[in-house]
Amino acid sequence: MSINRERRQARRQTRGLRRVEDILHAAGEIFMEYGYDRATANMIAQRADVSAGSLYQFFPNKEAIAQAFAAQAVERLQHLYEYTILAPEVVALPFPRFLDTFIDNIIDFNCANPGYFALLHASTLSPELNQILQEQRHGITAALDRVIQILAPGSTPEQREVQTLVAYRVFLALLPLILRADELRRTAIIGEAKALMLRYFAPQHEP
Repeated sequence: MSINRERRQARRQTRGLRRVEDILHAAGEIFMEYGYDRATANMIAQRADVSAGSLYQFFPNKEAIAQAFAAQAVERLQHLYEYTILAPEVVALPFPRFLDTFIDNIIDFNCANPGYFALLHASTLSPELNQILQEQRHGITAALDRVIQILAPGSTPEQREVQTLVAYRVFLALLPLILRADELRRTAIIGEAKALMLRYFAPQHEP
């Protein structure tokens, strides 16, 4: 293969990767605004500023887009837990600061990947896509268990399972309000969420 041909191929691959990234970003926005159930591939193509034909070169249908979007989002979330939230210097923070850091990072992730939350609550997922999401949740659940061990030291696995469920459900209830609020109201809701979680876990940190 000539050098010029290799360069042209590399440029095409780079453009292709950018196009896929644009499509997945657009999918997240559409999933959040309209819900996965109402979203269509054509809506995603229009938001990504690509033709339907170009979109179908990369993804055969909406479900394939959703699978790629979910895999990307979960990979980012797992990286966030491993290298930021559970980094040694973060774990060593005083309890209130660790809790603040944890909540801020999770909210930032959901603001940057809004479609992930919408996808988790879709009602028309195929068995294949639902299975993928279920498998992906296992890794996140394991990471959450490690977080709860920090927030609730000395807790048993059974206690952590309940605490994870309660904290997760409370956070999910507040997350739509946070994502849709203006900056001032979002700051206020986040403050209340932090105060709520602090009160929930603080007794386990008292001497």
